[in-house]
Amino acid sequence: MNENLLDVLLYLFENFAMTDTQYTAQVRADLGEAGFFAEDIDDALAWVDASHSGEQALVSRPDDQALRLYSAYEKHILSPACRGFITRLQHGGVLTAAARETVIDRLLALACDDDDMITVEQIKWVVMMVLTSNGDDQAYAQMEALIHAEHPGAAH
Repeated sequence: MNENLLDVLLYLFENFAMTDTQYTAQVRADLGEAGFFAEDIDDALAWVDASHSGEQALVSRPDDQALRLYSAYEKHILSPACRGFITRLQHGGVLTAAARETVIDRLLALACDDDDMITVEQIKWVVMMVLTSNGDDQAYAQMEALIHAEHPGAAH
């Protein structure tokens, strides 16, 4: 797991609207002042840009009713608990099939090497970031409610 990238992403998510990343000069300066390295900032902003559903190069739009089969690499990085959580989010209406693909892509982008394992907690953050990046306020509210139901008293 690229912890530096994840740290910058979490800082971005907690301190900026994801749409603010379009103002990269100011965001970049603010991140630099917060102590992040330029390379990590560049990686984080590229990660956010790629999280916009319009940036995903899908062969075709996935059908929300289709069964998602995971590749061997995806199964290695995403444990059965992680895959189950993603499926639960889709069946609960938080993620569309297209958003699910974006989430999976962004999770795999966080993995540095073949030994990395994604956690369910990391999935929650990535889902929130992807939903925010795509302006899906209703799904974001559903995800936030789900997190609060799992951890009463937890704050964003």
